[in-house]
Amino acid sequence: MNHTAKYFIFAVSFCSVAHGASLLQPQSFSKTANDLTFIQNAALESAGYEPYAETIYDASGHCVVGCAYPGITIQEDLQQAAENTVNAYAGISAADWAAFVAQMAAAQPVPSPQTPTNSVTVISENVAGPQPFAPVCTPRQNEIPRDQRRPLGEPLVGRPRITSPYGTRTHPVTGQTQSFHRAVDFAASVGTTVFTPASGTVARVWTDTSCGNGLRITHADGYETVYCHLSQVLVAQGEPVQAGCAVAKTGNTGRTTGPHLHYGIKHNGNYIDPTGMLGRG
Repeated sequence: MNHTAKYFIFAVSFCSVAHGASLLQPQSFSKTANDLTFIQNAALESAGYEPYAETIYDASGHCVVGCAYPGITIQEDLQQAAENTVNAYAGISAADWAAFVAQMAAAQPVPSPQTPTNSVTVISENVAGPQPFAPVCTPRQNEIPRDQRRPLGEPLVGRPRITSPYGTRTHPVTGQTQSFHRAVDFAASVGTTVFTPASGTVARVWTDTSCGNGLRITHADGYETVYCHLSQVLVAQGEPVQAGCAVAKTGNTGRTTGPHLHYGIKHNGNYIDPTGMLGRG
């Protein structure tokens, strides 16, 4: 083999090794606001927290806060959310739906939802972390069967007014023209009792600047319920809870414009539209 051929083979081998080595080095990528939000949300989820269920979009319809993934548009987000909701509802049998509808029709609404009969004295808003576990089931939400496994029904007694439904809206705090509210907000004075609509296990109790005092409960078949802006949490992480039992008190903690309950339902890790599961049509 002549010197030219040897030099050519050496050069190719050297470049290949050098290129391979470069792939093993830490790579740097430019970050955008979307990327940073996505990374922060992923870090929160891996730590067991629940990122606040609000997505905000810019004037062009691209996500800037609370993104499912960087750069998602509001149209893509709404389509994916609708598919997740259909899949979650499809898992409930026709017999279970019929029983639920009959149950809600037979229930007697409590009058004056703005002043619930189960309200208590206003509790301090500055609750740091979980409260001592108190497995008290009195009062309980009598519309919820004790053995219910899926979150069918309402977390508050008396069918209080929904102040902000699931779906797109103008964000009440930031004033952004496009946002996606992935939960339902109920009007409730501070200290109103919150009930879990299904049996399950307390997955997380936490405090942050957006959700405030938060609670997440896991249920059967991949369902989870999420509660925000609480003044007090009555259960501890890892504890089992029975359907219809009291788990928290409503409040005004975190990023809010007034006292209310932020209530979300997840299925297989994705937020879904909880409206149908409330029994309001």
